[in-house]
Amino acid sequence: MISFDLANCIFMIINVLILVFLAKKFLFGRVDAIIAKRKEELDKSYQDAGETIKEAEAVKKDYEEKLALLEEEKTEAINKAAEKVYSERDGIIKKANDDANVILEAAREEAERITHAAELRHDKDVEEVIFSVASRLAGQAVTGEAGGSLYDQFLGEAEGQIGNGK
Repeated sequence: MISFDLANCIFMIINVLILVFLAKKFLFGRVDAIIAKRKEELDKSYQDAGETIKEAEAVKKDYEEKLALLEEEKTEAINKAAEKVYSERDGIIKKANDDANVILEAAREEAERITHAAELRHDKDVEEVIFSVASRLAGQAVTGEAGGSLYDQFLGEAEGQIGNGK
């Protein structure tokens, strides 16, 4: 049977209080210390993560600035290259025009030389015809009718030589 004894109840309450006191001192204190340590570690991890995020944002910002600078340099390099190409193109065109002008001038001079040579040949042919007619006239006495036929013969020979391009 179960009996209810006041002394047993008091000893049980005292035992429970002693157990709670010992548990609190040795068990809960250590558990609280472990929990506090874990909380500190978590707080430190959050703080480190925050710093890492700030550093990452700073690196990202630096990267974006460098990327923008590189983009500007690329654009500048492309513009300089385009300017160089255009100036070289203009130089090539100017040189080609100068060369063409030199060739045209040489062709004009050659045409003038050929024209002058043709004029000299023409003058020489005319001289030959005149000397030929003069030598015939010198060998014959020129009379009115004979002079007319010599004149006609001279004109025919002159036209023939001029027509042949001599």
